[in-house]
Parts: sequence; structure tokens; C-alpha cells
Amino acid sequence: MSQPVVKEVRSVLIPLHELQLLLPNAVIAEVIGYQLPEPADEGMPDWFVGSYVWRGVVIPVISFEGMLGDRVVIPGNRGRIMVMNTLGQNQELTHIGLLVQAIPSLVRVSADNVVPVNPEEEFNPLIKQQVELDMSPAVIPDLDQFEHQVLEVVT
Repeated sequence: MSQPVVKEVRSVLIPLHELQLLLPNAVIAEVIGYQLPEPADEGMPDWFVGSYVWRGVVIPVISFEGMLGDRVVIPGNRGRIMVMNTLGQNQELTHIGLLVQAIPSLVRVSADNVVPVNPEEEFNPLIKQQVELDMSPAVIPDLDQFEHQVLEVVT
């Protein structure tokens, strides 16, 4: 008996300040209204915004654009913290909070509506691929690298 072929992936388009991330829906645990996190300790990188207690667990709150070397932009009144499930590289870090500028959009990604942009180009290690989704630019992050960099700071 053959396995059915997946023709589309339910995903989320996440608005940051200057770009949009594209992630599979399964990565997202919850999207909550922005609340000022507990400030980061002295000496932490700028992209490590602070910590937030979510469902009884302290999670780091991160600026992805800050990790790319851009300025960290604290969300306005439409801002959110998107709680992401980690890939399980470390038992102590089960979730990461990501600063987002507005409510993410549910999208369906298939070969018909996503096109890689400059597939041979070298990107920042945090970026797996730049794409156009329905002619709108987006970035697919390298979640392993993202989680690894967060782990280096919090452990």
C-alpha cells in the first residue's frame, strides 16, 4: 500500500518588522497578545528581549530580525508573542517566544504558489530559503540553527 503524497502544507505567514517568516503550522503552539517580557540579564545579546511565563514555563522571547543583525523592534499595539514548539534538542527548552508585529496568517503552501528566490545564493545561516508565496516575499528560517543559537544563550 503506497503512502499518499502531500500536495500542500498548512503553514503560517508571520509578519515581522521588515520581513515575513513562513513556517509550518505545527511549529506554532500559540499566539498571545504582546506583553512586556521580564528584561534580559546584563550582557545578553540585543535579540534576546527577555523572558515570559507561558503556561507556567519560563520561555525566552526573541527578535528574529535582531538575530539577523537588524535592529530589534518592539511590537506596537497589534504586536504579539508567537510561542513556538522547539525541535527537542534540549529538554529544558521546549518553547521559544518570537516577537511578531501582527497576527500571523494561515496559508496553504504548495508547488503551485511558492517559488524559491535565488536558490543558489548564500544566506545568513538562520535563513534556509527566501521564497515568494503568491508573489509575496517570505523567508523560511533554519529552525535547527535558530534553536541552536537560542540554546547557546540560555544554557
